[in-house]
Amino acid sequence: MKKNTSLKIILFTFTFIIQSCGIYVQYDYDSDVNFDNYSSYSFYQPDIDEVEISDLDKKRILKSLDIGLKSKGLERSNSPDLLVTFETKSKERVYVNNYLPYGWYPFAYRYPYSSGYSRIQGTLYVNLIDSKNQQLVWQGKGVGVLNEYSNNRDKMINEFVVKILEKYPPISD
Repeated sequence: MKKNTSLKIILFTFTFIIQSCGIYVQYDYDSDVNFDNYSSYSFYQPDIDEVEISDLDKKRILKSLDIGLKSKGLERSNSPDLLVTFETKSKERVYVNNYLPYGWYPFAYRYPYSSGYSRIQGTLYVNLIDSKNQQLVWQGKGVGVLNEYSNNRDKMINEFVVKILEKYPPISD
């Protein structure tokens, strides 16, 4: 029993470390839609203009989406099958360690100690909308740690977009 509990703790810790360092991706889609019918796309500028990030980051996201969608076999068009938009969210995650262990089991002691750090967790939503009926047909969501002081924001943003678009088109069961 004790061995099973230790294994669960190790797996949980490993999963937490992987997710905190990388980009976690989810997606959802309309299962009634045949994605083979979509061959073209265009960016829906009114929605993109409302996103509250820098124009440079918008440009980076649009560039990565353009390259990613073309690699999926879609063409950019003035009369598209899909309209592409995106949204962003960010929040500060604060991590606090209240106790510092001292000694070894069974004589270990935890004394109060306060330290902490924070990271910015960013979320990027990519929305694909059927242009004929104006219905959302696919949404990808990427969550990861952002470094606003990164020297290579192009690479960081591109990694988000590439990871999200790996899930498009959805594979039907």
